[in-house]
Amino acid sequence: MYRKTITIALLLFLSFNSFAQQDGANKKEEYYAKKKKMMETPPPFSLSEIEQANSSGNTMLINILPGLYYFQGNHNMGVYLVEDKFTLIDTQEEDNMDRNLNLIKKIDKKASIKYLISTSNELKALKTVKDLKKDGVTLISQRLTEENQLKQKQGGESGFGGSFKPDFSFTEELNLNIETKTIEIASISNEGNSLVYLPNENVLFTGAIYTHKKYPYLDYKNGVTLESILRNISKIGGFVDENTIIVPGKGTLANMLDLINYRKVMTNITKQLMIMIKNGNTLETVLAKKSITNNLDSRGFGDGSVTTEMFLTSLYEELIYQLGPVDTRSPEERAMERLKEMQKEKEKKN
Repeated sequence: MYRKTITIALLLFLSFNSFAQQDGANKKEEYYAKKKKMMETPPPFSLSEIEQANSSGNTMLINILPGLYYFQGNHNMGVYLVEDKFTLIDTQEEDNMDRNLNLIKKIDKKASIKYLISTSNELKALKTVKDLKKDGVTLISQRLTEENQLKQKQGGESGFGGSFKPDFSFTEELNLNIETKTIEIASISNEGNSLVYLPNENVLFTGAIYTHKKYPYLDYKNGVTLESILRNISKIGGFVDENTIIVPGKGTLANMLDLINYRKVMTNITKQLMIMIKNGNTLETVLAKKSITNNLDSRGFGDGSVTTEMFLTSLYEELIYQLGPVDTRSPEERAMERLKEMQKEKEKKN
């Protein structure tokens, strides 16, 4: 994604500067003309039909661009239509999938589902995925390392194992070419998390690693830490530009600036908790200090499946695991203990 061969580009620039400028201007005009045409083309599924469908379910079907949709809910799911072929990006929970598949049929009754791309190795609708495979849908996912396969099995997660495996798996990246469109899938971590990028639309699906305007789910015992999430988010930054539409694993549509701000805010909260823990503050004290998350809570971050208390509790436990037990002694008690240690060291020298 966005790979640039710098040396070749530099030579071309030096040798054919004037031609490059003209060619660049033409390509830019073609790009915006194409985007304008796409935005003027009405979607096959009318807005009134979408509104009617959304009023009768727990999730919302949202039209991003012509031929490109996503179901917004507790977990987001992408739908990409190219000619007469649908590509699904993730699934939602099993309870929503019958309704979702019926709505997808209404988008284009002549089209069929060709691919299902899973951005993680934890399946939210195992029965539906198995049924889709029986119907000939090609399932694509990142290949797990043996260590992570064992971890997933021990955790009892619904994923790929035994005789149930993806039809195509990859370790680093995989490109799908469908008619005139390309779908780029890239690994973001060795835990099975992937990104799906649509270069023709400049739209990125992040999967579970990014939650927009909601607190992320954390579980340090199974390797789901805020530290790893922020590390993965910093990697996303290399795949997007200021015009990229970002579809998060949870939450509403986002952009590059949202990613930057999210990382800053979460890093700041982590620093605050680390200071409080080092100063001997208990979890109860942290939860009572509303100023830590007031700004985010006022914007609805705690209204999702992960509440403010759940998020702070999980982050506190993660940091305790990293830093060690909390020292609940008062500053005076710690100072007195340090003084005694210094006196003992002095006596040993004498």
